[in-house]
Amino acid sequence: MQVEFTDTAHRLKLMMLTVGFEVGGTEQQLLDLSSRLDPRRFHVTVCALKGNGTLGDELRERGVRAITLNGKSKWDARVVFRLWRVLRQEQPDILHAFLFIPNVVCRIMGRLLKVPVVVGSYRGVEIWANRAYILLDRITACWVDAMTCCSHAVRQSVVSRIDGMQEKYVAIHNGIDVARFSAGAALTRSEVGVLADGPIIGTVCRLDEPVKGLRHLLHAFALLLQDPKLEGCQLLVVGDGPARAMLETLAMTLRISKHVVFTGMRRDVQKILPLMDLFVLPSQYEGFGIAIVEAMATGRPIVATAVGGIPEIVLHGETGFLVAPGDLVGLVEAMSQVLHHPECAARFGSAGLERARKQFSIEKAVKQHEVLYETLWGAASRDSVSKRTGISSRDKIAVTH
Repeated sequence: MQVEFTDTAHRLKLMMLTVGFEVGGTEQQLLDLSSRLDPRRFHVTVCALKGNGTLGDELRERGVRAITLNGKSKWDARVVFRLWRVLRQEQPDILHAFLFIPNVVCRIMGRLLKVPVVVGSYRGVEIWANRAYILLDRITACWVDAMTCCSHAVRQSVVSRIDGMQEKYVAIHNGIDVARFSAGAALTRSEVGVLADGPIIGTVCRLDEPVKGLRHLLHAFALLLQDPKLEGCQLLVVGDGPARAMLETLAMTLRISKHVVFTGMRRDVQKILPLMDLFVLPSQYEGFGIAIVEAMATGRPIVATAVGGIPEIVLHGETGFLVAPGDLVGLVEAMSQVLHHPECAARFGSAGLERARKQFSIEKAVKQHEVLYETLWGAASRDSVSKRTGISSRDKIAVTH
C-alpha cells in the first residue's frame, strides 16, 4: 500500500468495535493491536456490543479503555441506540469494526454521524453468509474508507463477493508476540494430563465443526495408532467450543480416548505448545490460522490443510506439510512423515520460527495499521479542499499485492 504519515495536532481518537470480549482469534488480535498502538499518536477505545469477558479485563490491565454495550442477543436493538449515544459522546476520528454485525452497524452509524474515517474488517472466508447477508454487505460497503483483511485469501474472497473499489481492500496478516512464544518456558506433561512418554500431536483451536476438521483429525489419529512405532502417540486438543462433547464421544467410539486429552480453554498456550512434537490444524475453512503462527514461533513442525490463508503461513516442504482438506490418507502420511523423521521435524521447526519472526510479528501488524489509519486520516483531512476540485483524496489510496 502506498502511504504517507500525516502530522496531527492531537492524538487520533480510534474506536475499535467488536462483538464481545470472550476468548477468540479476532478478540486476541484486538487485544494485541490496541495495546501496542503508539499512545503518542492514538487514543484507543475498544467497544464490545455484548457484555464483558476475559479479554475485556485483559485490555484494561494493559491500560486500554474497554467499554461494553451489554447486548443480550445477536440482534438486540437496544445496542444500536447505546452505540449511537456512545459515538455521539466519543466523536471518534476513526471507527474500525471487526466481524460482520459490527461491520454493518459501524458503516451505517459512521455515515449518519459523519465519522471522518470508517474502516471495516474481514476475518474469514464467510462461507456461512447467505444471500441476505451478502446483499447487506454490498449495500453498505460503499460507506467505508478501507477494509482490512487478515489474509490475501480473505481479500480475494471478499472482493469476489462484494462489488466495489478493489483499492479499498487491504490485506494485513495477523501478528503475534513472537518473543512470548519463543521464550522456551513450558509446562510438564503431567500438568496437561498427557502420559510420561510417547510423541505428542497437538492442536489449538475453537472446537467448531465442521469448520476446524477435528473429526478428520480424530479419524486420522486412530489410523496413525495402527503403526507399531507410534502406538504410544498422544493427541492433545487445546480449546473449547460447541463441538467438544461430540468430539469426546467420537474419540470413545474410535476407542482412542486413552490417547486423547481435551484440555478445554487455556490462556497459557505458549507454555503448552513446546510439549508438542507436531502441530496439526486440519481446517476445512480458515481465514488465516493464528494458532499455526504461534506453533511456528515455538519451533513446532506443522501439518495443516491448504485452505484459506494457511498456505500464506505454511510453506510446503519448508516449514511443514500441506494436505487437501478431508484427505485422511494424506493427513496420516504427513503426520507419520514428520514423526518418523526427527531431522525433518527439526528443520521445519527452525524454518518456521524464522518465518514467524520475519513475517508475522505483532510489531509488523501494528505498524501496518498505524500507517493505514494515518493515511486515511490525512485523506479525510484534505477532503474539504479536494471536494472543491471534484477529486476525492481517498480515491488516491492504492493497494499493492
